[in-house]
Amino acid sequence: MKQWLRFLFSKVFLKTAGFSVGFVIVVLAVVLFWMRQTTDHGKTVEVPDIRLMQLDEAAAVLESVGLTYEVIDSTHYVPGVKEGAVVELFPDAFAQVKLGRKLMLSTNPSRLPKYPLPNYKDQLVGYVTSKFAQKGFFVDSLILIPDLSHDLVLKVVDAKGKIAEEQEPYPTGSHFKLYVSGGQGDATMFLPDLVGQTLDQSKQLLMTYSLNTGALTFDASVQDSAAAFVYRQYPVFEPDVQVPAGSSVDLWLTADSTKFQQNTAPADTSNL
Repeated sequence: MKQWLRFLFSKVFLKTAGFSVGFVIVVLAVVLFWMRQTTDHGKTVEVPDIRLMQLDEAAAVLESVGLTYEVIDSTHYVPGVKEGAVVELFPDAFAQVKLGRKLMLSTNPSRLPKYPLPNYKDQLVGYVTSKFAQKGFFVDSLILIPDLSHDLVLKVVDAKGKIAEEQEPYPTGSHFKLYVSGGQGDATMFLPDLVGQTLDQSKQLLMTYSLNTGALTFDASVQDSAAAFVYRQYPVFEPDVQVPAGSSVDLWLTADSTKFQQNTAPADTSNL
């Protein structure tokens, strides 16, 4: 036992032990430094907003801030956006991510996908317009035809004036007119309150009521029509007020939420 104690406190052992501890500390320091340099531990960047940019432009922006990307979807068409432009990204724009993070991008397809026209004959106009919207089709207007029935779609005409048959393939983004049964005599419809609704919501609601979208007026705050809200309409909404079926309703739109107050005064249409 005494010999072991003498050995533990001998200069040879103490030097060896000190050298070993120092070596381990140096190795750990080198490993931690290497990991910090290679993984950029603790470094984050803000995801730039590259939506609506062409892919090559978006790639350059991502590279400049130390991020990479992968395109995972190019099939979902977004109307009004240029072909090949970025429409969605994950993580979202302005999120804080680790340096070197790979973003998942979706781009607008270069070829418009085609979808069969939904079955529409003798279906309620609200049901048909919702089905068309799901396929990315646009209903530009309703044309009422005197008929024993009411609010049923009788035929659909495409932008070329041709009758569009059920299940006929059309590119997404195609435009149509719906011919709808208007009943016998002078049919009237209740006027919906559109203030606070988005433009798309207003169009869909008007279609449901067998009414058409009239003139659109955007104020200076609107940069993107998809983000605009109705702050005024003409005819002005009042409870129990009815208008002729097929009438047009003019809309004023804004991106300023303080304007979401119903204007009960008649709209000035002199500049429309």
